[in-house]
Amino acid sequence: MKHHAYVYVGERETGLLEVRAFAKKTLGLSGMDNPDIAVFEYSLFSVDDARRVTAFSAQSSVSGGTRLIAIAVGRIFHEAQNALLKLFEEPNEGTVLVLIIPAEGLLLPTLRSRLVPLPSEHAVEVLSEDARAFLEASKTEREKLVTKLVARSKSDKEVEKQAARLAAVDLVYGITRAAYAKRRGCEGKEAQELDALLDDLSRFAPILHERSAPLKLIFEHLLLVLPASLSK
Repeated sequence: MKHHAYVYVGERETGLLEVRAFAKKTLGLSGMDNPDIAVFEYSLFSVDDARRVTAFSAQSSVSGGTRLIAIAVGRIFHEAQNALLKLFEEPNEGTVLVLIIPAEGLLLPTLRSRLVPLPSEHAVEVLSEDARAFLEASKTEREKLVTKLVARSKSDKEVEKQAARLAAVDLVYGITRAAYAKRRGCEGKEAQELDALLDDLSRFAPILHERSAPLKLIFEHLLLVLPASLSK
C-alpha cells in the first residue's frame, strides 16, 4: 500500500535518512543526487515557503515516474500549514510528500488528518498510554473502552466532548503507528490484513476532525477488522 502524504516526527537528520530509505525501498528512488528526490529544509516554515514548495511540486518528474518531496521544518506557522492543505490532499499524480517535524503537537488537526506516519525501518514507534492500553486489551475490554469513549463524546460539557474527540484522534493515530510497525517484515495473509486496516485508517483520519464524525460507527468497524496479530 502506498499513500501520498506522510509525516515523520523526530530529529531532522534521522528523518532525512528514513526518507531516503523509504524512497529507495518503497518508491524505487535511490541515489543522493536523484533529481526526483527533493529536500527542503527550514528553521521556520512560512506562507511564502509553502507557496514556493507548492509551485515546485507542480513541475513534472525528471524520469516521468514517481517523485518525492521532503519538507523538514523546525517550526511551521499555522498560516503556512493552511497553505499546504490542498497540496497534501491532492498532490500532482506520482508525487509523494513527506513532512519532517520535531514534535507532532506543531501540526494543526486539518493538516495532520491528511498525513500518515512514514514507514520506518529503525524508528521506535511511540504510542500514547491510551493507545497502548487499547492494543493490549482483550476484545471485550476494547469494546468497553470504545463504549466509554463514545459516551464521553456525547457529553453535555463541551470540554469533555472535545477531550473525547482528541482522544479518538490519538487512538486512531496510535493504531496506525502500531499497524505500520507490525507491517514491516510481514507477508501473506497477515500483510494483507494490515494493508486493509491501514487503508481504512487513512480514510478515517480526516473524518475524525469533523464535528459530526460518527465515532461509534468508526470504532465498531475497527473492532471488527483489527487483526489478532496487532497487539503489544
